[in-house]
Amino acid sequence: ITMNILFLSLRCPYPPNRGDRIRNYYFIKHLAKKHRVTLVSFVESIDEIEMAKPLNQLCHQVEFVLFNRTRALVNSASGFFSTEPFQVHYWRSLKMQKKVDELLDRNQFDLIHAHLFRMGQYVSKYNGKSKVLDLCDSLALNLSRRYQMDRGLHVPMLKWEADRVKKYEVEMMRSFDYGMVVAQSDRNYLISEDSNLKLAVIPVGIDLDYFIQSEPVEDESVPHLLFTGTMSYFPNIDAACYFCHQILPLIQEKIPSVHFSIVGSNPKKIVQKLASPSVTVTGTVPDTRPYFNQSSVFVSPMRSGSGLQVKHLEAMATGLPIVTTPLGASGLEGTWGEHLCVAETPKDFANRTIQLIQNSHMRRRIGKSGQNLVRHKYNWHVLGQQLENVYQQTYSAYIG
Repeated sequence: ITMNILFLSLRCPYPPNRGDRIRNYYFIKHLAKKHRVTLVSFVESIDEIEMAKPLNQLCHQVEFVLFNRTRALVNSASGFFSTEPFQVHYWRSLKMQKKVDELLDRNQFDLIHAHLFRMGQYVSKYNGKSKVLDLCDSLALNLSRRYQMDRGLHVPMLKWEADRVKKYEVEMMRSFDYGMVVAQSDRNYLISEDSNLKLAVIPVGIDLDYFIQSEPVEDESVPHLLFTGTMSYFPNIDAACYFCHQILPLIQEKIPSVHFSIVGSNPKKIVQKLASPSVTVTGTVPDTRPYFNQSSVFVSPMRSGSGLQVKHLEAMATGLPIVTTPLGASGLEGTWGEHLCVAETPKDFANRTIQLIQNSHMRRRIGKSGQNLVRHKYNWHVLGQQLENVYQQTYSAYIG
């Protein structure tokens, strides 16, 4: 069935340079081959609209609403005594609501796809239309893990927001026919809140042509360890600090020459302070692939967050073995010890990493199996087909 789809994206999906943009861009790219897609998205500047021109070739129609940060902060403050999450007030825009209402008035859409509950709020009141909500991960689960870890002064606010989100997320999901999350752990959590929810697990994928393995340029005398991610995001900040303070010194006892690179945009002050002769903090880089290619092991001691880590898929796609925590591995459909290494304590994490640095055969074996796993399970062609299946089920339920 060829469908007319209204696709609501929180952030502009082009350029596809971070988790949520990547997911929406490749979904749209897949859908555009067969369906008619009308995209509506927030943008933060006119420059962003200019950069997003390639979307016009994929979509039947593209509509942007300029996001006003000042207005958003005023909205959040005014929602202080509301039962709805601050996130919802922050992203609430009369202009966006008007744009969505006008499009729904003027067009016969077969299906509405909303990205995250922040966009879901604009169509939750519409009944009699097939609606799919891509939650990506459960924000309630993410926030509850975060306030248990975070030591900042804002923890009481985090706890308050987590409680609001917990209720709101499930209520929003009930107003949609079908939902999607990226990991089974997020689905299990949401189903435990309401067993009637219809939820599919569609992981994040990566562009395998982009992250193709080139010949590694490892320097055996200076083993390189790598961590990537947006370095203003709490779970990434926590992982980088935890590694530098508690795990790296244990590795240096055995391998003093080891070097650790933290690669990613907007590093907060606390991350910048980690820089030393044996630790590089790069900030934004134009291309992460050279860092993957010069590294021996990808280390990711995640202790907070939810969903599936795109950084793990990128590392695995380039054939780099990864060491992560049980939480970091929870979204991946891989076998521990075969596709990736998993460690709980700093000592265990350091030992696994040392083992991989010192054993090139083991490094290549795990790197290769991880690469095969990503190629089969996390490529956009496979995931696009899974999205189609959710759409067909939702739409068929309507046309009976």
